[in-house]
Amino acid sequence: MLILIVEDEVFIALDLEMQLMDLGHEVLGIAACKATAIELACAHAPDLALANLHLARQLSGAEAAAFMRAKLGIPSIIIGGSLHELTEADIAAIAPAAMLGKPFSPVKLHAAVQGVAQKATLRDEGIE
Repeated sequence: MLILIVEDEVFIALDLEMQLMDLGHEVLGIAACKATAIELACAHAPDLALANLHLARQLSGAEAAAFMRAKLGIPSIIIGGSLHELTEADIAAIAPAAMLGKPFSPVKLHAAVQGVAQKATLRDEGIE
């Protein structure tokens, strides 16, 4: 599975990259801002975006995830320490495949990514 990481904290992003690679996934890249995330997603069509809810300088990983879902059909897993801030409208716009509150364990990350992979497999087989 090709995964785009949308995270502005470099050490968190690198840790996520290592965890995903250890799970056997390919990481397309790390985007620290909404514009870069959208540019990479448009150019490379990842299978999944792992997006931090809030990025630096009032930028929104949630907005990037909503764009990727609506315009490109790319599912996302939203991560953040303040998921409680999301409204029902936000969640409807993003339509996340999963949401993980920080901090989360590698086991939870693996389960969330596997859930997306299984849905994609079922959809590809015409079962969903």
